[in-house]
Amino acid sequence: MRHIKSLLKAILLLGIAFSLLSDICYANDREGMEENPASGNALFGRIVDSNTGEPLGVTQVLIVELNRSTTAHDDGEFHFFNLPGGVYTVQTFRVGYRSRRVSVSIEDTDTTRIDLKLSSSPIEVDEIVVEGQQIDLLTELTKADVEVSGKKLRQNLGRTIAETIEDEPGISKRTMGPAPARPVLRGMSGDRLMVIEDGERTGDLSATSSDHAVVIEPLTAERIEVIRGPEALLYGSNTLGGVINVERGYVPATLAHHTYGSLSVQGESVNQGYSGGAFLKAPLGPFSVRLDGSYRRAEDISTPQGTLENTHINTMNGSAGISLIRSWGYLGTAGSFYDSEYGIPPDPEGGHAGGVRIELDRMHLESKAELLPKLRGIRQIELRHSYTRYQHSEIEISRRLGREITGTGFDVRTQHLSATAHFDQGGKLRNGVLGFWGEFRDHSTPRGRNLTPRSKEYSGAVFIYQEASWNRFALNGALRFDAKDVNPTQHVGDTTQAGVVRSRSFRGISSSVSGIYNIGKGFSLGATAMRTFRAPGIEELFSEGPHLAVYTYEIGNADLDEEQGLGLEAFLEHKRSRGNFRLVVFRNDIDKYIFPENTGQRSRRIYSLFEYRFSGEDDALLSGVEGEFDWQLFSKWFASGTVSYVRGELTNANRPLPRIPPLAGKLNLRYQSGQFTIGGGITAADAQNRIGPFETSTDGYAVVSLFGQYNFTGQGFYHTVSLSADNVFDTEYRKHLNWVKHVMPEPGQNIKLLYKLFF
Repeated sequence: MRHIKSLLKAILLLGIAFSLLSDICYANDREGMEENPASGNALFGRIVDSNTGEPLGVTQVLIVELNRSTTAHDDGEFHFFNLPGGVYTVQTFRVGYRSRRVSVSIEDTDTTRIDLKLSSSPIEVDEIVVEGQQIDLLTELTKADVEVSGKKLRQNLGRTIAETIEDEPGISKRTMGPAPARPVLRGMSGDRLMVIEDGERTGDLSATSSDHAVVIEPLTAERIEVIRGPEALLYGSNTLGGVINVERGYVPATLAHHTYGSLSVQGESVNQGYSGGAFLKAPLGPFSVRLDGSYRRAEDISTPQGTLENTHINTMNGSAGISLIRSWGYLGTAGSFYDSEYGIPPDPEGGHAGGVRIELDRMHLESKAELLPKLRGIRQIELRHSYTRYQHSEIEISRRLGREITGTGFDVRTQHLSATAHFDQGGKLRNGVLGFWGEFRDHSTPRGRNLTPRSKEYSGAVFIYQEASWNRFALNGALRFDAKDVNPTQHVGDTTQAGVVRSRSFRGISSSVSGIYNIGKGFSLGATAMRTFRAPGIEELFSEGPHLAVYTYEIGNADLDEEQGLGLEAFLEHKRSRGNFRLVVFRNDIDKYIFPENTGQRSRRIYSLFEYRFSGEDDALLSGVEGEFDWQLFSKWFASGTVSYVRGELTNANRPLPRIPPLAGKLNLRYQSGQFTIGGGITAADAQNRIGPFETSTDGYAVVSLFGQYNFTGQGFYHTVSLSADNVFDTEYRKHLNWVKHVMPEPGQNIKLLYKLFF
C-alpha cells in the first residue's frame, strides 16, 4: 500500500510537471533556438546520414571532457554555448547508428562549426567528414574501456546495472536474487570497484554485502562507462578493479534550446515484470530544467526447477534538476529519490528459512557550479556538493513466530564536497586537472540485533591528473593522496569480538600512468601501471552481529591495516574499416587483502549462522586475460564476441581466492539492414573447481539468446522496439557468483520487450 500511494503521487506530480513545462516551453522553443543566450565560445553543428544526407534529429551529442550534452533538432542542428577554449572530444549517440568520436578545437571568442556524417553500420568506417582534425591517439587512450549506450543499452537493458553490462569483457555479476546484483570486474567487487552516478558516489551500502542493492535504475540511464587507469583516480583511491559510472545528468549542464525527452516501457516473462520511465529536458528562459522518473515491479523468478521464492522487486525513483546558464558558466541543483522493496530467497540450510524482505530508500540532493573565470592558465573550475540520506531495513520472515521482525537496520548520512580546476593547456599537454575531495559519513545500525557501534568517517583527498600527446604516442597519469579517520561514538574503549573499539586513522598515496603507441596499419599497443590505497571501512573494523540476509554472523577486525594494490596491464588494439578487436592481459597484487572468511564455527548468539571474521593478514593475486571483437563478415552480417578469464589466489596461504568467476565468453551473430537488426548468441562458462574453503564448485554451461531491434519514425516521433529471448531452451545452469545457487538454478526462458519513444 505504501508503494502504491507513493506511485500515484509520483505519477500525478510528474504528469503535472510535464504538462506545465511542455506548455511553457513550446512557445519559446523556436525563439530560443535563434538567440545566443550568452556570450563566449560556441560550437554549432549538423548531423546527417552518410548515405542519404537526411538530417538526423534526436541525436545526443556529448562533449566528453566537459560532460555537457544536448540533443539535435529535427533538422540535425545542435548548439553549445559558453565553452572554454581548448581541444575537446565530441561524441554522438543515435538509435541505429554507430557512435562517433571526433576531436574539435574551440577557439577563444569564436564560433566553431562541424558537420558530422553518421553511418548506420555498427562497424567503424572512414566516411565521417569533420571540419577540424580527426580523432587523435590521446582520445583513444582516455576513452572508457567499456561504454554501453544507445542501441546496446536498450538491447541489454536488465533489472539492474550489473545485469545490463554483464556480457562485457571482464565483467560478471554477484547475485543473491535479482534485485541486489552488483558488478564484478576482473574478480574484484565490493570496495575495490566503485559504482557511481554522474561522477558522484551513491551513498548506499552495496559495496559491503551481497544482499545490498545498488540504488541506480538502468531504465533512465543515458550511458554506462567502465573507467580504468589514471582517470579512475579522479573518483577515488580504491579503484584497482575500476570505476563504473552511470551517466544520468541530474544537474543540467547545457541550455536546452528545445524541449525533448523520451518515454520507455519494458516487460519480461520470467517474473511477470514490467517497468516504465520518462525523461524531459526543457528551457525556461536562461534556465534549463530536467525531470525523470521510473517504476519497476516484478514477481518471483521462474527457473527450470520451479519458482525461486521471495525474489520480487518493487522500485520507484525520480529526480528533478534546474540550472542557470550564463556566460560565466552555470549553477544548478537537483534532488532525487530511490525507494525499493525486494526479497532475498529463503535458505532452508541457512539463517532464514522464511526469507528476508529488504526495504530501502535514498534521498539525494546535489548542487553543482561550473565557472569560466577567464584567468590565464585555468580553463574552468567545477564545484560540487551533495547530501545523501540512506536507510535500509532487513525484515526477517519468521515462520516459527508467524510474524516479521527487523533483523538489522542501517542509517547512513553522507556529504561530499569537491573542487576541481581544469588547466588551459596547449602543445603536448592536454586536459590537466587539480582537485580536492572530501567526505563525511555517519553510519549507524539503530534497529535489530546488530551490535556494530555508531561511527563517523572523515575522508579527504587531493589529486592531480595530466595528459600528453605526441605524433604516435600518448600518455596520461594521475597522483592522489587520501586520508581517512574512523571515529566510533559508541562503546569506545570496550573490548568486543572485533577487538578494542577505538579511533583509527589511515593515510596513503595512489598513482597511475598509462600510455599508448600507434604501431601502424591500425594496430596500437598500450600499457597501464597502477598503485592503489584502500582503507578499511566501519563494517570491516567494528561489525558484530547477525546478517541473516547473507546467512552470516559477521565479526570485524579492529586491528586491520590498509590495503596496497599494484596493478599492471598491457593491451593490443586493432581497428580497420571492417571491424576491430582488443586483447588485454593483467595482473593485480593486493597486500593485506581484506575479506570476510568463514571460520567454520557457529555463532554462540545465533547457532544457525557461521561466524565470518574479517581478515587482512594474507596477500592476494588476481591475474587474467580478456578480449573482444566486432567484425563485418559480409555486407549485412556481423560477428562479435568476448572472452574473460581471471585466476585468484591467496599467495601466503597458497590456496584459491573464493568467489572468483570461471572462464566465460559470448559469441554473437547479427544481421543488420538499415534500421532493422536481428541476431542471436551463445553465452558459455567453464566449470569452476578452484574454490575456497566452504565454497561449492559449479559446472560449465552454455545458453542461447535471440534478439531483434527495429527503429522507425512516425507521427513526428522516433520509435525503437527491442525484443529479446534469454535462455531460449530453458537450460538449467548455475553461476558461480550466485550466493543462492544451491537453492535454485539461474532464471529460465525469458522474453523481454522494450519500447522507447523519443520526442
